[in-house]
Amino acid sequence: MVTNFEVPFYAPISCSDRSTKICQLENGLMALLISGPTDTLASCSLTVATGSHNDPPEIPGLAHLCEHVLVASGSKKYPNGNHYHELIAHNGGSHNAYTTGENTTFYFELPAINDRDELIFEKALDAFASSFNSPIFTDAVINREIYAIESEHNVNKASINKEMYHAIRLLANTKHPFSRFCTGNFETLTSAPLLHRKPVKNSLATLFKTSYRPSNMTICIRSSHSLNALTKLLITYFGSDGVGGEPVVSQLRPNLRTVSSSRSRISQSKSPLSSSKIAKKEWAPKYGDLNIFTSDTNVIVINSTRSPIIRLVFPVCHKSTRLSTAAVMHLSRAWCDIFGEESVGSFAHRLRLQDFITSATSSLSEFATDEDGLTLELGLTQLGWKSIPTVLEILFEEYIPQFIHDRTESLAKYLSDLNAIDLLKFLYQGTEVSPMELCAEYSTRMLLDMEALKPECLLKGSPILDCNRVGSPIEEFAGSTESKTWWTGQAIMFQNFISDFVNRQNVRLVMLGDYSSSTFVKSIYSLTQTDVYFEFDYFKTSIDMFEIPSHGEPLPGYFYDAPRYGAFLPSAGKSLNLIKKALAASSTRAQEASLSLVAGRDLIQSAPRLVKKSLTCEMWVKEEELDLSFRSKTMVSFEIISKEIGGSPSNTMHLEVLGQLMAASLSAELYPAEKIGYTYEVFASNKGDVRLGFTVTGFPEGVFTLITLIIRRLADLAKVEERITQPAFRKARVAVRTQYEDAISENCAALATLGLLIMLEECMWSVEDRVEALEEIDIVSFRTFCNEFLSKSIYLNLFIQGDLVSADSIYDFLESELKRNPPTETGSFVKEPVARPLIPGTNYYIKHRGSSEDPNNSIVYFIQTGDREDIRISTLTSLTEYIFSVTLVPDMRIKKQIGYAIFGGLRLLSTTVGIHITCMSVSPSQYLEAQIDEYLSYMELQLLETMTEEDFRKVYVDKFEMMCKRNTVNKLQSTAGPADVMGQIEANVRSGNVSEQGSSMRMHKRIRQQISTRRYNFDMDSEPIDATMLRTLTLKQYTSFFREKISIYSSTRSKLSIMVESPMCAQQISQKRLYLQVEGYLKVKGLRIPKSELERIVEASQGNQQRLLKDLLKHFISNGETLKVCNLALKEVFKTLVSSMRSKSSVGELNSLNGMNGKVIAAVPLVQITDFNEFRRSLLTDTK
Repeated sequence: MVTNFEVPFYAPISCSDRSTKICQLENGLMALLISGPTDTLASCSLTVATGSHNDPPEIPGLAHLCEHVLVASGSKKYPNGNHYHELIAHNGGSHNAYTTGENTTFYFELPAINDRDELIFEKALDAFASSFNSPIFTDAVINREIYAIESEHNVNKASINKEMYHAIRLLANTKHPFSRFCTGNFETLTSAPLLHRKPVKNSLATLFKTSYRPSNMTICIRSSHSLNALTKLLITYFGSDGVGGEPVVSQLRPNLRTVSSSRSRISQSKSPLSSSKIAKKEWAPKYGDLNIFTSDTNVIVINSTRSPIIRLVFPVCHKSTRLSTAAVMHLSRAWCDIFGEESVGSFAHRLRLQDFITSATSSLSEFATDEDGLTLELGLTQLGWKSIPTVLEILFEEYIPQFIHDRTESLAKYLSDLNAIDLLKFLYQGTEVSPMELCAEYSTRMLLDMEALKPECLLKGSPILDCNRVGSPIEEFAGSTESKTWWTGQAIMFQNFISDFVNRQNVRLVMLGDYSSSTFVKSIYSLTQTDVYFEFDYFKTSIDMFEIPSHGEPLPGYFYDAPRYGAFLPSAGKSLNLIKKALAASSTRAQEASLSLVAGRDLIQSAPRLVKKSLTCEMWVKEEELDLSFRSKTMVSFEIISKEIGGSPSNTMHLEVLGQLMAASLSAELYPAEKIGYTYEVFASNKGDVRLGFTVTGFPEGVFTLITLIIRRLADLAKVEERITQPAFRKARVAVRTQYEDAISENCAALATLGLLIMLEECMWSVEDRVEALEEIDIVSFRTFCNEFLSKSIYLNLFIQGDLVSADSIYDFLESELKRNPPTETGSFVKEPVARPLIPGTNYYIKHRGSSEDPNNSIVYFIQTGDREDIRISTLTSLTEYIFSVTLVPDMRIKKQIGYAIFGGLRLLSTTVGIHITCMSVSPSQYLEAQIDEYLSYMELQLLETMTEEDFRKVYVDKFEMMCKRNTVNKLQSTAGPADVMGQIEANVRSGNVSEQGSSMRMHKRIRQQISTRRYNFDMDSEPIDATMLRTLTLKQYTSFFREKISIYSSTRSKLSIMVESPMCAQQISQKRLYLQVEGYLKVKGLRIPKSELERIVEASQGNQQRLLKDLLKHFISNGETLKVCNLALKEVFKTLVSSMRSKSSVGELNSLNGMNGKVIAAVPLVQITDFNEFRRSLLTDTK
């Protein structure tokens, strides 16, 4: 039987054409079904209330390993472990999974296409469900996925966010599972289980048996099917008889389904769904009375050369307050809004004026059930890093008392405004980029306490206040006396919440920066330790937050105040009653959506139109009258392009400094608009020429206001010398330099990708050239540049999308403000930069040093296939990308375990096109080169040459053709990375909410890029495809293309590899890891040794295990340890260590080095580029 729950979901306008229902199967599985008639993708997500907090203490990472193994190992029905992955890949889909402390989520999406009258989605659901019905755990798959997790963790070690979050764990109560390392690595999943005599396979079986039961799961399925059809799919693949609350123990499997028919009784239930608390029921008994933060240790500092950061974490334990869970959720969201505010009058603005911070971000971290963390992260300047006591003093002694506690009426109005904005943003939110990601959010939310969230708020993700329900007499703060009183009560509740949790006694400090450059850090310094998992150096300490020395000199006064939203609010947003009515209307429409006829999204799209063109300007528009995601939304992009100033590193730096000056001048002023949902971006050309671009989105009446403000401020900065002071210029230049320093410390794969653009794009200046130019420019040269940029001849690209009510006003304003004398030459075209083509018969590589804190190496292996305008080449290259999506990851990541981060596919440059393979691994980059050569040889000799014509069409061409017809080729980017990297480079100056805009922003930026580069294939998300050629393409024709352009045996291939290598040599990495392993194993056996002594012994051993054992034995005996006990313990430790090293070497570094010679030899010898600039000049010469 299926129990349907009647839930009147709140729904945004963009989703009001979707039907939604929540139901529960007889086996206890809770499901959310979404019918979207315009959806071109079908998606599914399943979440289980188990995660790393269920890991045995001896096997950190077990839950993560279970996530990997489940969908990779096959099942009784589909014993081929790759069946699920192959099904998704062959049909242009995507899949992913993740593990958190308390849940594990698996999800996928596919184009909604048929294969011989059978829905591919149904096949995928069948394969997906079978993984949870009857999985097969094999030793081979377990070992393979352990290596995948090792590679994944190596990638994580280069992430600052991962480091900082792990540091919070190091401050936690060691008895609580949150304190443990959760990802897992080779040691925790192989050596540690051996040491503790806990076989991983048995532990996996136990975890699966006890946790993966239907009553502990939630699922979300979304497609263009009707709700009735989705219900049948749910019953068919996930229904079951006879499965109750207890786990089924036979053969590891909690059988999700045993029914032979999709027919089932369906009942309507009006029982309160609010009683559902899946996560709380699962986890509360396991935690008992344990709290996460109980220790007096309240500070951790990570030693790093990267830009300094401080995180202030305020733990919120629900058990320690009388507030309801719903109230804590409301107040925590309000805290994020208020303490993360960056407008004039805010805490962040105060710190910026003091030049203490570069960024401020507030968030709510959900550490465990009923235990959260209010987290405020501040990106610090060097002055801020030296002034941490002052930062804390401003927060605790100024901002909280002066604004939070002393300004109750202002706070009440502030909370009222935030409530209206929250509803307004939800009501007008855009559609998501990835349906499966949204399904994953929904299935995860379904585990939450529904009494607190409220079932009708499931799509919103947070509860709404009682005042927002239709019929409530409460309005906005100024609406009535009763409303004023009610909001004042909310403000007092918030003040009490702050008093309870946001105080010196409760705060934990997590800092990252250079120990030696902060007096405060040196004053609290304690014994340095090295984290065994992330391998960073840190110290922990306990300090009295009330005894931190205050700032010696008095700080200048500052007036804290609430932001002013009025100038940017649409008229409907100024009345809470109007917003409530609009939300009710949208939700009612969604409830009746199944009765409506809706055209497919691809049928309602209009093409961009060129409506104005002159010698100095062109204007494009795109109406979106039928697309619900553009309701009351305007998106505007424009570029100011100099026709007289040439591109150079200096001019690029001038533009970037100008952008930073505009950010400093405008960001606080525009932050209220950002909170309402407007976005803005200011970006210097990534092509190297002199152009400044802008993108502004939001409500139509406010977009024009923002553009007016931005352009007039730009004109002021350029024309009025006194607007650019020497201190302001210096700060802007430092901000640009900091961005480049942060870019240099990016992960090595990102550096290699950027390196390819620098090598081959005409005006893509190297980081070294940019930094050198930045050092040379001064305020005089900058003022001269600004004056010339806005006074000499320019060309304007303008693109307006969505609601066009202000289009003519925007055009008239920009033309008036930017009007210049027309150029002396005739013609309106701007010379666009081009790519430097590689000449045929080349096999180059260049090496670059990576970040000192990244242990990984990477390679971008690029093969140029031809001119971007050649549609035949473009089509065949795109087909190759599809073949890569099916074969690359299975061969290089799954079978060969080369690395975790492996991508391959189309790579577009300004005027050329090619194919790339990008890999990040601990293996040497030249080994990665050899492995890619082997893969390409395998593709040619074992794949293409052994295929029949029929198989080639069936396996590759037909499926690729179907993706082209459905315009879903861009979905390949999930395995290939972005094709047009230039178009994906983020603006240096932007509002913090750009990424929240979803598919509408992605579409707008794609068209913006097409207009900017004069490529007007607007009807496709990807490069043009020759459909006629595809229909007649033969295996022989494709093989001919492959042999000429891609094959390693081709003498006419054009290829360039960018290798980024870690400055940490293999011996250093190996020695450091050996030290950490030995230290960990000795602690398990109760053998203690000073850090300095163990370092000396490990270094002296030079990796020789016999000498290491001998020296350790000698140390412990000399320090009074019993010979017999010591000898037995050390032998057991080394038995585990040797076993670990042998296993690891089979696919690790030793094998990497032995494989350097390679099994295949390229026709064109590999040649190293030693002079970067000479190489670029030679390409230009060869081209001419």
